[in-house]
Amino acid sequence: MFALSMTMLGRTAIKSLDLFQPRLGQTFRDELTNRPWSAALGPLYDRLIATDAAIYERLDGQQLFSSTLWDLCAPRFERAELWHYTSLATLEKIIRTREIWLHCISNRVSEGELQAFANQFGYHGLTEFEGGLPRTHALARDLFYLSLTQENDPGEMWSFGEVRLLLRIVPQFERSQLRKMAYRSGPDHPLQVLRAFTKQRFDRELIPWGVSRQAAFFLDSYFSYESETRLLVKRFEENTDLDVRKSGTTEAIALPLGEANPRAEIVLLRVEAETPEAFARATALLRQVPEWKIPASVFIA
Repeated sequence: MFALSMTMLGRTAIKSLDLFQPRLGQTFRDELTNRPWSAALGPLYDRLIATDAAIYERLDGQQLFSSTLWDLCAPRFERAELWHYTSLATLEKIIRTREIWLHCISNRVSEGELQAFANQFGYHGLTEFEGGLPRTHALARDLFYLSLTQENDPGEMWSFGEVRLLLRIVPQFERSQLRKMAYRSGPDHPLQVLRAFTKQRFDRELIPWGVSRQAAFFLDSYFSYESETRLLVKRFEENTDLDVRKSGTTEAIALPLGEANPRAEIVLLRVEAETPEAFARATALLRQVPEWKIPASVFIA
């Protein structure tokens, strides 16, 4: 956790809104100025407001502070070419339907999805029980993801499938996010520092906008070998345009391949197979879509 200076530890937490609200942003700037990431947030601290229990970003629809903070925690891509590891059966399905499916994070709650973030950063409200299950279970049902990686050498990741697909991903209109996964938080992690500072300096919780969505970009360090980058779509009540499909006991959303859509443009650029046998099968599948002109090869380490 964030270690406060002796001077700061000697202060009494300010509890009166009238005392600190006018200088809230300046207090963050003055007392966190030595942090290497604080310059990015400096002009945005003035967007913070306080209630009796929490400090959060004001309600004007912009979320500039929160977005900048999350970009520091899990770097975001506006456009990227990334590998997706999968099976020949899934490749066949992609070619047949011309769709890429983003699967529900409910499939991975047993691996600590959302829970790891809640535990690491003290957002215990995410793990409170509702209807006999932790709240993370309900949140996971509305989060859909596609696992990708920048890593060219698959290493242990090759066990993810018989083929890998090089995809160009372009998130659209902030209605999806493409971020590198985070797997650990050290003593200078921005969220860790800001949460501890807010609690000890003001006796309040820091609650940026989008906490539940950001939780989907953090996993325990045990999974760091995956070097995952994740495309994520969150379902809100007003998301009536999502193409929701049944996937086992959960759901998935289908995004068209090679077509513009309101969530993310996804284009297949290349297919690489693990073995000559997988290459022969992948090549046969690609012959069904000659207009795509997709190159294929056997992966060579």
